[in-house]
Amino acid sequence: MTSPRHLPNIDIMRGMAVLAVVAHHLHAYTGFSVPILGTFGGLLGVQLFFVLSGYLITESASKHTTSVYWLHRVLRIFPAYWVAYLLVGVLTGKLIPDRIIESPFPFFLNLVNLQQLHAVALFEFDVISVSWTLTVEVIWYALAPLLLVVGLRRPWHLLAGLMLLSIAWTWLASHRHLDELYRPTLEQLSRPWSPGQLSVLIGAAFPAQLIYFGLGSVAYHLRDRLSAISAWIPGIAWLVCLGAMPFYFNHLQMATQVVGLGVAALFVWMLKIPALKLPFLAWTGQISYSIYLLHFPLIVYGFHKLGRHGPVHLLVTMAVIYLCAYALYRWVERPGMQLARRWTPPRAQVGSGI
Repeated sequence: MTSPRHLPNIDIMRGMAVLAVVAHHLHAYTGFSVPILGTFGGLLGVQLFFVLSGYLITESASKHTTSVYWLHRVLRIFPAYWVAYLLVGVLTGKLIPDRIIESPFPFFLNLVNLQQLHAVALFEFDVISVSWTLTVEVIWYALAPLLLVVGLRRPWHLLAGLMLLSIAWTWLASHRHLDELYRPTLEQLSRPWSPGQLSVLIGAAFPAQLIYFGLGSVAYHLRDRLSAISAWIPGIAWLVCLGAMPFYFNHLQMATQVVGLGVAALFVWMLKIPALKLPFLAWTGQISYSIYLLHFPLIVYGFHKLGRHGPVHLLVTMAVIYLCAYALYRWVERPGMQLARRWTPPRAQVGSGI
């Protein structure tokens, strides 16, 4: 992502997003529940990551040449992902040569982060279990330079188009009208699929998710206008949209889009308020990508080793997550970002980063 040095609270929001996702998965496997986040943390965290990416990637695409833009994207995302994916796959025994030789294409889709486009790739080769979001990210990276032209001229048209796409895809998926698009790969699965798997494969596919990137992208295009409004306006908007989630989420057909509007309002509010002095949360944000990649398999491993409940399980699991994530960040993720800067022409580095 683009360097947050000139924007307040970016790392704070990254930390909030990844901890929300971790809280959701901890609730599922350990029984430890944080109010709201235990149930909705996965949705809230992922949407906040997408809004952040929409803003920052639009900024990157507007400031860099195409070659520099893609250099930053590849070295930012793939080195840490490849190490996490292959390491977890080998240690868990889920990536074995015979299985890869038998199904090379689904394995390849995981290597290039397009696993959500293929049922076998997503459900039988995604060993870190959360990388469906990386497919959406990669597709956004590809579309961002193209959508930049529309956003610069007609940001509201861009937002309306992406909102209509999201609503239409969500409705079609919920009414099972898109199953036939995925049936050829679903029939290749070694086990029958479940409604939950269909929700991740189809309901959460990139057409439904692009609206959240669009909200961040439009916030970038309209940043001068947003800077002129009072902070209490987005503050009230996110409190209403997110605070009322327990009451409307299971009853409103397009509830996820309403939540997304609330998350985008939270993002704008966080940009407008003074920089928060929360060093641990900011540091968590700096290593949030590595935490995201590793937390799920480590939670599952801890569940099998330590059991379901208890403060010891929680403390040990969180400590291991942070330790492993920092190692991945220190030795793989950060060197990748530094390499991208080193290979970037000096003129292209002025006023921006990765």
